[in-house]
Amino acid sequence: MKVATLFVMAAVALAGAAVAPANAQPTGAADGLVAVRSRALDEVAVRPGVDLSTYRSVIIEPAHAALRKDWLKDLNKTRGPVRWLTPDDARQITDEAARRLSAMTAMVFQERGYEIATAPADGVLRLSPAITDLDVNAPDEPMPGIVKYFVRDAGQATLALEVRDAASGALLARVVDRGTASEIRQINRATSVTNEFWFDALFRQWATACAAVVSEPASVQRTAAAPGPPRGGP
Repeated sequence: MKVATLFVMAAVALAGAAVAPANAQPTGAADGLVAVRSRALDEVAVRPGVDLSTYRSVIIEPAHAALRKDWLKDLNKTRGPVRWLTPDDARQITDEAARRLSAMTAMVFQERGYEIATAPADGVLRLSPAITDLDVNAPDEPMPGIVKYFVRDAGQATLALEVRDAASGALLARVVDRGTASEIRQINRATSVTNEFWFDALFRQWATACAAVVSEPASVQRTAAAPGPPRGGP
């Protein structure tokens, strides 16, 4: 049985991770929010005078996910016709990514002591997570023959999270972050198991960073204009 092997070049994947999504909403003055510093997230903005740490219950809306523009067309250029993915395959990928992000967000907030609420009430936050520009480097779909894909990372995606007061609907915070699912030094085989593992790790990283933003008292938040170390600093 013939074995087809596709190498996804790491330079292409890493270059894609550095490009900011075109449709990401800027933080800062938009909707009355003020940008604050974060070592873990690209953009965080919070409404002045609001202390998110006083909320201890959250409603987590079902996440939405969207693939990078032309992802399906670009991916199919590297495959023979018998191995092309269809729009239905792409829809299954986004549906699964959205489901796993929602589940991971709920798990992380519960681990941090938050109650998962089911209805709006005083003291309840509504979290609305979304994935944009999802780029899976080597989706492991059933194909004729034996096909192996080798990648340096599973892919990239952008998180956009809105935080609202569940009772009033007021927008209290927004988070945007571009992340890579697994950055490692060697090329590895991609399978459905490894893709799920590394994207779950990225989703957990996002959820943990977002929970830290929500649980941080307003008194210790610093605006982006204030002096302090940049993201990733000591």
